[in-house]
This record gives sequence, structure tokens and C-alpha cells, in this order.
Amino acid sequence: MKSTEELINLLQILNIEEFKKDDSFREIKIEEYLDHLLTKHGLTAKDVIFKLNMERSYTYQILKGRRNPTRKFLIRIAVLCRLSLEETQHLLAVGNRPALYPRNRFDAVVIYGIQHNLTEEEIDELLTELGEDTLG
Repeated sequence: MKSTEELINLLQILNIEEFKKDDSFREIKIEEYLDHLLTKHGLTAKDVIFKLNMERSYTYQILKGRRNPTRKFLIRIAVLCRLSLEETQHLLAVGNRPALYPRNRFDAVVIYGIQHNLTEEEIDELLTELGEDTLG
């Protein structure tokens, strides 16, 4: 998979006929991206179910592409995988979910948690203190 920067550079030199044939521009499916992330971080579906205390069949449906993940599910995966803010925003984009927005209190706490490598429990604690819904 090419990075965004590589694609931008490619667009500068690409002729339109090559552009039509290049599969780098195809939309990646969320289940493919989740599989990539879990593999990259040495996690299995069982790890996700156990560590996020998720319902087994629901989690497998998401990971197999039969069900669309919620925004909170994707954020929880990002926290579990210790993704950077940029990687988290990309995960949300691939999942067709809104990006984290720092003017939203819930989102601001999540951003803070990601930037400071907090666990899901620590983020939930902050959210609760501020009267916001938790991730779980």
C-alpha cells in the first residue's frame, strides 16, 4: 500500500491513461485495514475480544467485513494498537467515520489519551470525570 505522499508524487508525473489503470487508488476495505493493523501489531481476533472485552460474534462480524465498525470500536482498536493520532485519523477515514475533532470534548480527551499513550481505562476515567460517555 502506497503512502499518501507517494500517491501525491505519483499524481504529479502520472499520465491519465496510467492513472486509470493504477490500482493504488482503489478504496481499501475496513476489514483489510484492520487485518493489516492487527497483523502489524501481533494481535489476533481473540486478543481484540479479550483485551477490549468485546462480544465474540460481533467482533468477528466486523473483522470479516459483514458488519461496519462503530467509531468507538475503531478508536478502541487504535488505542489498543497504540496508534499515533495521524494513524488513528487514517483508521477512522478508512472506516468512513468522522475524524477526531479537538473542539469536541469527547474527541479532545481521546486525542489527549492517544498523544500521551494512555490506556483505554485511563481515557475512560478522564471521560467519566468530564461527564462524557466512555469508549467501552
